[in-house]
Amino acid sequence: MDAISIDLIRSADLIIRRLLAVKPGEQVAIVCDPLSEMSMAFALAGMVESVGGEYTLMLMPTRQTDRKNDLTPVIEKGLEAADCLIGLTGASGAPTYSSAVKALYRAGKIRTISMVMRKLDNFISGGALADYDALLEEGNKLAAIWKTANTIHITSPAGTDLYAPISGEQVIIECGFATEPGQEAAFSDGEVSQMPQVNKAEGLIVVDGPIAHIGAVDRPIFLQVEKGRVISIQGDCRQADELRLILETTNNAANIAEIGIGLNPMCRQNGDFEEEKKGRGNVHIALGDNVFYGGDVHSPVHMDMVLYRPTVKLDDGLVVENGEISI
Repeated sequence: MDAISIDLIRSADLIIRRLLAVKPGEQVAIVCDPLSEMSMAFALAGMVESVGGEYTLMLMPTRQTDRKNDLTPVIEKGLEAADCLIGLTGASGAPTYSSAVKALYRAGKIRTISMVMRKLDNFISGGALADYDALLEEGNKLAAIWKTANTIHITSPAGTDLYAPISGEQVIIECGFATEPGQEAAFSDGEVSQMPQVNKAEGLIVVDGPIAHIGAVDRPIFLQVEKGRVISIQGDCRQADELRLILETTNNAANIAEIGIGLNPMCRQNGDFEEEKKGRGNVHIALGDNVFYGGDVHSPVHMDMVLYRPTVKLDDGLVVENGEISI
């Protein structure tokens, strides 16, 4: 057996036996698309069988920007019979951000681990090698502070200066574990996040890290925010033009949907937004759909954008300083 096969088995074992805690007889839906890394799907399926569960592999179409968050109706109905969902789509975040999946969470009928838009490298190295018990402990500590705060203020050396009221919004801990119905996690994982109050964020976001669906940026991109929406984009790079086009042509893509703080010390700075957004001390701010976070702003996209070396204050309390966690 080669090293990659051993690593696949190791990660699949961690996910199925501990992070998702699949029990004998449980139904596990594994949702893929033509861009999925099928070696991950087969490793997870085999591990489900090894613990006495039953898997179903579901293949959906590759989604373009206008339908990034849509599952097929057949998959939506099929998930009603599932105990667990594993999202492995390579082109979109539909298994995570679908309204149908969120409804199942809220009803306490499903738990899930998201590996959407992730490659094999995410599955077997970097953030996948973290101590997930330690991540969960720290995530709980940060969330306890976050839940008491009324405002969040983010600055960065690149020029970010964003302020938003947050009181009353759900704080979400994603640190790998989804062992009870209604829980959601990712792999690799390690973050705490929340949506700001709708139409309330104000200031400037300067993106110097990778962006979902676009990739690493050649130069920083400047997003002016008023009343919770991006009103202008400035940047001398191809990625700024791509982002501007998406916001101009996609319903509600300008909405400030999420603010997250990464906690995983094993995540690398490698240009992959899924890896970097979980990186310890990084902040990601998402545009578009906020339904997963408890909101009612629907959009075909949910686009994470990574910020380096941020400073974050919850009310007057410092929780990240120049990219260092300080809780």
